[in-house]
Amino acid sequence: MNLFAQISDQGLYSLISTILFIGFLLIFSLPDVQMWFQMTRMSGFVERELSEIKRLSDSSKNKLIEMLKSLKPKQDPQALVNSLSELFVIDPVSIEPTDIISRMRLLLRTGETKIKEMIKLSVGNEIDPITLSKLEVSAEVVNSLNLVYKVIRHYLNLAKKLKSPVLLYQLQAVVPILRKMAEAYANAQDTFAQGKPVGDSLGPLVAARLMVNAERKWEPAEETIAGETTIEGRRVIVVKALGPLATVGRPGEAVAKIVDELRGNVARIITVDAALKLEGEDTGSVAEGTGVAMGDPGPEKIAIERVAAKYNIPIDAVIVKMSMEEAITDMPKEVYEAADKAEELVRKIIIERTPVGSTVVVVGVGNTSGVAQ
Repeated sequence: MNLFAQISDQGLYSLISTILFIGFLLIFSLPDVQMWFQMTRMSGFVERELSEIKRLSDSSKNKLIEMLKSLKPKQDPQALVNSLSELFVIDPVSIEPTDIISRMRLLLRTGETKIKEMIKLSVGNEIDPITLSKLEVSAEVVNSLNLVYKVIRHYLNLAKKLKSPVLLYQLQAVVPILRKMAEAYANAQDTFAQGKPVGDSLGPLVAARLMVNAERKWEPAEETIAGETTIEGRRVIVVKALGPLATVGRPGEAVAKIVDELRGNVARIITVDAALKLEGEDTGSVAEGTGVAMGDPGPEKIAIERVAAKYNIPIDAVIVKMSMEEAITDMPKEVYEAADKAEELVRKIIIERTPVGSTVVVVGVGNTSGVAQ
């Protein structure tokens, strides 16, 4: 009897286990259950990534607050940082393209001026230009990280509200990229705060080397400097942002003014800038092309194109490739060493493609943080 009871109990347990197993299979085979499981898994992944981005955003705000506190501000730095993190610039009307560049220039410069004025109002007008430029870049980092966080949070909440797996699939695909970008921005804040050169300082670095022995220097535009030197019998005017401020200056306005003053008697315009590399390309690789090498929204770049077209001046471009992270954080060794190759290429273009006695304009494009002249 005990043996039969044991067998009967084992059979009962086996039957119950089989029924439960089949039940689970049937439940999880239902489309709604599968969708719920997938959405739970995807939303959990996005939420974890979002929490890390929020941590980076909050950390950047705290760093900016500490920077402001060290200057003994007249106003509450917390309120200033909150305001800076929510600043925005509305794009000009594009349906009517007439004078869109001048309108975009006005809006961009108004935005830049507003940040500077808000900082000066908090810490006082006696703040030195270098510290002001560091605070300005730090404010831009805070604003960018806050925007990234809010956009991801918006679409995550929208996907949950609409119960849309399609939105979650898209978020799951792009969030790792956005997190990597956020980490780069956070690291950039530390680099600029310490006044170090970044990868994007490659252009100003090449320009600074070319104008070391400049016969004269002047400022043709705001936060922009020019120097005149001679290379193998050619008159070379070198333009770069005013260092070591953390600024890109106004190279387009400066070049247009210089070329107009020379009445177009310029044999060539050469632009040198950092460029984003494709995956698989080597950091620090140098390439030559045609056109204005400049990652500008439009106003500065088109100013050079217009003055070049006005006087029929050829435009050369020399770029050094790097990733986005390398462009806005500490200048990598490969990029620093590539500056020698870029300078050599610029000299080669001047000697081989312009006649003796001609004038050449060289523009070192990029943020000149930590790079003087």
